[in-house]
Amino acid sequence: MSIVVGAHPQNISLSLLARRQQASPTLREHDIRFFVYGAGSQTIQLFETGVLQFGGTGATPPILAKSQGLGVAVVGMSDPRHERGGLLVRADSPFHKLEDLRDQGIGLMPLSWHQQFLAAELEAAGLSWHDVVARDIIPATAADAFIQGLLPAIVATDPLYAKIATTTPVRVLAAPGGTFSNRSVYWGRHDLLRRQPEAVRALLHALVDSDRQVGANPQEAASLLDGLNGWSASDWLKAIQGRNWGVYPPDETFLQEQQDHADLFAHFGLIPAPIDVSDTVDASLLTALPA
Repeated sequence: MSIVVGAHPQNISLSLLARRQQASPTLREHDIRFFVYGAGSQTIQLFETGVLQFGGTGATPPILAKSQGLGVAVVGMSDPRHERGGLLVRADSPFHKLEDLRDQGIGLMPLSWHQQFLAAELEAAGLSWHDVVARDIIPATAADAFIQGLLPAIVATDPLYAKIATTTPVRVLAAPGGTFSNRSVYWGRHDLLRRQPEAVRALLHALVDSDRQVGANPQEAASLLDGLNGWSASDWLKAIQGRNWGVYPPDETFLQEQQDHADLFAHFGLIPAPIDVSDTVDASLLTALPA
């Protein structure tokens, strides 16, 4: 049975692997193919409707999927990512710390790691989710409103951060990779992981190899992404060079962060009730990595 893997512009690793799939006999051997789509915010819906069996996002969607009753597990993760950008305000604004954003609007990419990042930063600052007006807004629309001075704050990282910063001087109030680890995660449906573990291992090994190629030759990776989501190769190169590369088994530290943030989501009312996320992490499949 074929496995359909989602690739979208917000996950660079899977977008690159999708562009290298013809060069991977392992993927062909296991009948692994890619569905390329435009917005990572649609990943949960694509899992629910059976379009995808495997995908990659930030760490937040697996929590939201579990809260909606979808059986999924993270089987691979990146290192924490200290990307350029984060929670931005205009440099000419009166906002100098997170507490200054009480009752102010903040634009977040829908169904993404932005919610987890902001929730962690709010808790660290002693604030509640309802102390600010955080809303899911399509990134391009949020950026336009922010640049025009209509939206007080936005969460953005490269390549969108670079676009904003070239037109509007900004101040970064909080950066990803600290209070929130900001990892990319790779996850699949429980039934896929049980039914075809060897195929999932092969996919993960191909992803590890592709990420190694990115680290060794970022310019080549950027050229493969040229035009994706309207960004040029030079735009993508900034994003590629601003992060570390590699895919690793999810560990206890990651699981604890996920549980802590699931508890925080329930406390803030972002999910309807507390959940146990222990079955959303599976470290057994990313083993015996190729040298």
